[in-house]
Amino acid sequence: RLKPDISAKGSSVVSTTDVNDYTTKSGTSMSCPGVSGSFAQLYQAYKDINAGALPASGLIKAAVLNTAEDLGNPGPDFKYGWGRINNQRAFETLDKGYYLADQLNNGDTNTHSISVPANTKEVRIMLLWVDEEGSTSAAKALVNNLDLEVSDPTSSTYLPWVLDPTPNATALNSNAVRGVDTLNNVEQVTIDNPASGNYIIEVRGTLIPSGPQNYHIAYYFVENELRLTYPNGGDSWVPGEAEVIRWDAFGNTGNFTLEYTTNQGANWTTISNSISSSARQYSWSVPSAATGSVRMRITRGSVSDESDNNFSIIGVPENLQVDWACPDSIQLSWSPVAGATEYEASKLGMMYMDSA
Repeated sequence: RLKPDISAKGSSVVSTTDVNDYTTKSGTSMSCPGVSGSFAQLYQAYKDINAGALPASGLIKAAVLNTAEDLGNPGPDFKYGWGRINNQRAFETLDKGYYLADQLNNGDTNTHSISVPANTKEVRIMLLWVDEEGSTSAAKALVNNLDLEVSDPTSSTYLPWVLDPTPNATALNSNAVRGVDTLNNVEQVTIDNPASGNYIIEVRGTLIPSGPQNYHIAYYFVENELRLTYPNGGDSWVPGEAEVIRWDAFGNTGNFTLEYTTNQGANWTTISNSISSSARQYSWSVPSAATGSVRMRITRGSVSDESDNNFSIIGVPENLQVDWACPDSIQLSWSPVAGATEYEASKLGMMYMDSA
């Protein structure tokens, strides 16, 4: 079977630690909570969009796997699975309704149609079903076998990506090829530079001894766009600290230019104009400043994106202390921060730290 399913940042991750501090750790103990937290956000997002209704687990998993950022070998592989989780794209799948669900019995065939818009750089279509429990002694773990095939407006057909599971290093590290998948309960078809128009998704119930089998289809349209994902506004950076600026982009052609402004776009300062086309992040030492009008901008060719809102650069209040505490009041004091125009004290409310 294709494992892992999904990957996430697990090396040098900043996390909380005892007592009231931060630390940097690495390992699956860091990547797994990142994936779990991302899934939790998607469950909450689906509830917000659908009047409190909970989603099917198969739908959330399909949305995540289908929109992952490809790493390692092209397409799925045995090192990164379907890639690194991209929760923004997974959320868009739910928010824009890029999914459908149905069921079929043994020997049945269902067809679905989706419309691919013009100027799409890649269309991704994934079939996923929560299979029946397999037997531990079975030669093949898969119980119900469904098959996916996609036809474009010219009736050209596309099969899903499959890997060679032969247990040797050469086979396991080989690139995925298109073919019929008889091992997995997840199948994906991708098409680069697809022509606009209606695409037919065909799902076959090739072998369903225990049916009917429910399934989910998630699809996504990758555009030739550039998105600055961090910072995006409302953030607070500290002079002299290192911040990792992140963005999302399609393809690996053309270097990136990264700029920032401290006066809401009146003037821009170049950080670098030669960032590699394959890079999606850049570590930067925050300059000395005290301003709430900072924005970041990333550019490649004619495509550009900047922070949606302003963020701040300013020092951190130090020497915080409780001067006195009474049953009905408390006094706090701290050293002044150069350039600060106001401070905000917060206290724990019913659920959140609320402004006092």
